[in-house]
Amino acid sequence: MQSTKTLCGSKIEPSEGKSILGIVGSPRKGGNTDTLVDAVLAGAAECGAVSDKIILQELSIAPCRACNYCKKHGKCVQDDDMEFLLELMEKSDTWVLGTPIYWWGPSAQFKAFIDRWYGVDQRTFQGKRIILTIPMGGGNEHYARHIIGMFKDICNYLGMTFVEAVVAPGMNSKNSVRESASTLESARAAGIRSKKLSRVSLLTLL
Repeated sequence: MQSTKTLCGSKIEPSEGKSILGIVGSPRKGGNTDTLVDAVLAGAAECGAVSDKIILQELSIAPCRACNYCKKHGKCVQDDDMEFLLELMEKSDTWVLGTPIYWWGPSAQFKAFIDRWYGVDQRTFQGKRIILTIPMGGGNEHYARHIIGMFKDICNYLGMTFVEAVVAPGMNSKNSVRESASTLESARAAGIRSKKLSRVSLLTLL
């Protein structure tokens, strides 16, 4: 395992850290998706990031109605937890988005969440960085190609940066990822790299 000092480049005080938000799209709390998101957040925290985590299954987020109320009034007609989640998203510069693969696509909870982005001011997304965590039962990373491709297109469209995807094939039981040290280390390293990228971006602005 590489040291935090090696991967971060230098020690960063917690007060200097930006915020990173994990959003878990699996209906199974404590499962593979949840664990991978935790590992990314832990890596970022090692380099000074302040983290928070949301589990979509615990929120009330209704599917988009395609009514276009948001385009006329600047907000969604539905009074649910999406507004609360958007407030957290706005405060974070990096989002760790986790979903298992269900039929070559994301979970229902995750897709409903993404569809609701339609009614959000696009300035909310500009400059954000995206890390995906994608566990799956299938034994080949190829199964994740649709979700990864979808998010690369979304990032290009909304002005976000697609940082990387942590893909975990062959996770056939709820706790499979806990038994894969290499996968957990990959997730941790992704979190560390995200914080290092944040620091480089800040120094560039300065």
